[in-house]
Amino acid sequence: MPHTNRRVFLRHYREGLPLIEDFGIEEAEIADVPAGHVVVAVDTLSMDAWIRTTLTPGSFHETAGLGATIRAFGVGKVVASASDALATGDWVYGLLSAQTHALMPEAALTKLDLSNSIQPRDYVGPLGLTTGLTAWVGLIAVAEVAAGDTVLVSGAAGAVGSMVVQLAKARGARVIGIAGGPEKCRYLIERLGADVAVDYKNADLAAEVAAAAPDGINVFFDNVGGEILDVALANLAPADARIAICGAISQYSDLTNVRGPKNYLKLAERNAAMKGFVVTHHAARFPEAKSEIAALMREGKVNLPEHVVDGIEHFAEALLLLFAGGHTGNLLVRP
Repeated sequence: MPHTNRRVFLRHYREGLPLIEDFGIEEAEIADVPAGHVVVAVDTLSMDAWIRTTLTPGSFHETAGLGATIRAFGVGKVVASASDALATGDWVYGLLSAQTHALMPEAALTKLDLSNSIQPRDYVGPLGLTTGLTAWVGLIAVAEVAAGDTVLVSGAAGAVGSMVVQLAKARGARVIGIAGGPEKCRYLIERLGADVAVDYKNADLAAEVAAAAPDGINVFFDNVGGEILDVALANLAPADARIAICGAISQYSDLTNVRGPKNYLKLAERNAAMKGFVVTHHAARFPEAKSEIAALMREGKVNLPEHVVDGIEHFAEALLLLFAGGHTGNLLVRP
């Protein structure tokens, strides 16, 4: 039987932050399922910062075409199958995009392992590619965090930052989280267990970070870029500090005028290293990452609080909430 799909698409490109009117929503029928394909009823979509970079020409995450469905990772349940690999009722993860139903080739989907009390939504949360796995790869595979390290995390109250804080604590590090506003700072201390929370909106950021890390920062996990990156560079430990560049959400609204670091010479002065990463380049370590995160979940040492927006018609509003930093924890849309 046909499935009615509601999808969110891009109407216009815009300099700076997009507006609600830059998005549209429409219905279409999925009548046929070609061989090797399935129809997935989308359950939950992950609202990730990388989506912002697809909404303007020249994106390094592949610009969305006008009229194209906005891309987003998500989990869902197979409701129709012409596949030998996936059956009706299977739960899957993939680039399901901003829609209620996705017609997908089987090769583009991963069947979810729901053993050991793992829930489907965990795969857009603690075990998600763009959330928990990104945090693990940046902190452990790239920055090589060690017990006793002082770890600074920007965007610490977001999905990735929240996971970094908890993973670093579980590895025996001292954690300083940067977030915007007293409520988010309380969240870092009371919900995530950070040792220090710095409110970049209401404090002298440079002075607060210096006071929180008198012996310097061993690891900086950066989700924000801009001024915060320069503050971290100025406060690196005397030797062998590591910086993992995950993202730079402060720069995504104008990718033609990205603010680079002014204090990069501190890398040479402190014998430090700064490395960017793409999580999928470390796929060989995903089983190790999933095993560690799942164990910490069972022990109650890792959880990822959610901010859920219901209804695909509110997808664009959720995007703007993400760009404005108006959420805490993992921002999700349930179509």
